[in-house]
Amino acid sequence: MMHGFRERWHLMSQRERMLVLAGGIVLGLSLMFVLIVDPLLDNFDRLERQATRKQKDLAELALLGQSYLAKRDHLSKVESRMPRADSRFSLLTFMEEAATTAQVRERITGMQPHVQSLAQGYQETAVDLRFEGVQLPELLAFLAAIDQAPYALHVRHLQIRPKFDNPVNLDATVQVLSYAKS
Repeated sequence: MMHGFRERWHLMSQRERMLVLAGGIVLGLSLMFVLIVDPLLDNFDRLERQATRKQKDLAELALLGQSYLAKRDHLSKVESRMPRADSRFSLLTFMEEAATTAQVRERITGMQPHVQSLAQGYQETAVDLRFEGVQLPELLAFLAAIDQAPYALHVRHLQIRPKFDNPVNLDATVQVLSYAKS
C-alpha cells in the first residue's frame, strides 16, 4: 500500500504535489484543532467561569463572615446587659419604680406582664402599660427612665392619643420588653 502511494507521488507534477501537501497540512491542522486545541479552549473557558464564580463565592463568604462577627459582637453586648439569673431583676417591679420616679404611677390604668420562652435558651418578658391623662413631659420622663435602666430594655410598642376634652392630657399604651438567658 505504501508502495502505491510512492508511485503516485512520483507520477504527480510539482503543482499537484504542492496541492496534496497543502491539503494534508490543512487536514492535519484541522484535526489537531478539532481534537486537541478546541477541547482545551473549552476546558479553559469552563475553568475560567468556575474561577470567577468561586471568587464571587469567596467574596460573599467574606461578607457573611464579617456580618457574623458583627452580629456575634452585638449579641455579646446585648447579653452583657441582660439580667443574670441570680440578679432577681423583675421587669414588672422596675416598671412600677420607673413610673413612681417619673410621677406617673397614679396614671397607670393597666399593667399586664407576659413571659415567653424563646429559642436558643432566651426568655422574653413583656409588660403592657396603659396610661390615662398623662402629660407629655411625664411620659418622656418615664421613657427616659426605661432608657437609663441598668439592663437592656426595649420599647416594642408605643401608642399615644390625645384626650378629646383636654388635648394636653394623653392616653398612652406602652409595651416594654426585657430578655434574659434561661
